[in-house]
Amino acid sequence: MLLDLVMVVTLVAYQQDTVTHKDSLAPVQAPVPAPAPTIEQIRYMAGLKTATRGVAQVRDGVNRVVRTQQADSLTRRRAARRLGGLCGTARSFIVSGRPKMQATAYADSMRVLAKQVTTRLDSLTSALTTCEKTAGRDPTAVATTLTGQLKTYDDALLAFRAALKPDSTKAISQQ
Repeated sequence: MLLDLVMVVTLVAYQQDTVTHKDSLAPVQAPVPAPAPTIEQIRYMAGLKTATRGVAQVRDGVNRVVRTQQADSLTRRRAARRLGGLCGTARSFIVSGRPKMQATAYADSMRVLAKQVTTRLDSLTSALTTCEKTAGRDPTAVATTLTGQLKTYDDALLAFRAALKPDSTKAISQQ
């Protein structure tokens, strides 16, 4: 009888240990990857990449004019002519990339941000036509105008790219 009692106590104690023993760490869940971009979104990004090449050319031309403000007149004239030429090539890059950038590729708030980027590109394009014609005569005024246009474009692009990235704080709080 004592043997039966010891076996029962051992059996019960063994079962309790396995039942009450729990892992102190919760299982780690991998973050859910973002959905793959649609064909329209890929097309939008390809157009943005092409347009960004044009924007970089405008930036280069504006920087040349700003750097040469204290230089001799020949250097300033060269920078002004270069700005006019760069405005022309930049406009061709932006105009070729812009049709691919349909804001309807995105939904809801992303659509609004994508539309802002395209609107800012359109206004920059219209300023580039003026730049081509007047940069040789008045490079400082043209550079000032383009700097303002580039600033608004940069703000819109920064908001768009920030919204594209998955929010790391949201992923941590969901775990």
